[in-house]
Amino acid sequence: MHDPTMNSDDLSFDFGLTGLGGSFHGDWVLFAADQGDHIAQWYGPADAEGVGRRLLLADDVRRLVESPLTGAELNALWRLTDGNALDGSPEIGGRERDWLQRASALAGAAAGPHRRGTGAAPCARGTGGPETGEGVPSPAYTHRLLTDDVKQLVDRLDPRQDAVGVTLPQARDALTRCAEEVCAEIAFRFLLHGFEAFGSPVPRELYGRLEGVGERFGYGPHVVDRLHHLVE
Repeated sequence: MHDPTMNSDDLSFDFGLTGLGGSFHGDWVLFAADQGDHIAQWYGPADAEGVGRRLLLADDVRRLVESPLTGAELNALWRLTDGNALDGSPEIGGRERDWLQRASALAGAAAGPHRRGTGAAPCARGTGGPETGEGVPSPAYTHRLLTDDVKQLVDRLDPRQDAVGVTLPQARDALTRCAEEVCAEIAFRFLLHGFEAFGSPVPRELYGRLEGVGERFGYGPHVVDRLHHLVE
């Protein structure tokens, strides 16, 4: 996501670690021997066609693993990818960083910098330069400018149901810390899952704000519209 050369087709739907978490629908156990087999199937053969998806996962994993977030905060973010009690993303509590790195490896995604090192710039507030070598705003800088927007949107979570394995205070704290210490873009994708996990209604005004932030992050058409069923 921090590589300006990334193919926009890879951003049409949810991607990276949040995309992987959301792939563990309730029926995944019918088609995979175990979670590792599911991950391998989800990403498919290690060929050129899927390289973008693997890079996006590797970037998320690297940033989170190397971040100052606690294991409990990483677990809270991951639990948000369970849309309801019928979903079944793996339990990673107590081994968060090890599991994330293993998942990245199973997907064939080397958890290193993006191509030509373009994705290596830090994204957290107060770090990273404003421009790439071509004189245009870097993705990391653009993402950092949206930190406050994402933190304000975290406050709009309004639970109508209990999330699986995470409370509202835990979720808000982890999302805020992720936006401040890791990257607002990654936090925003976990937040979108949070609206589903808590069954939080999305007024049209809020949906418009979510769409606007998604556009500024460079998302395709179907990352934010996963919440359309919650609009009221």
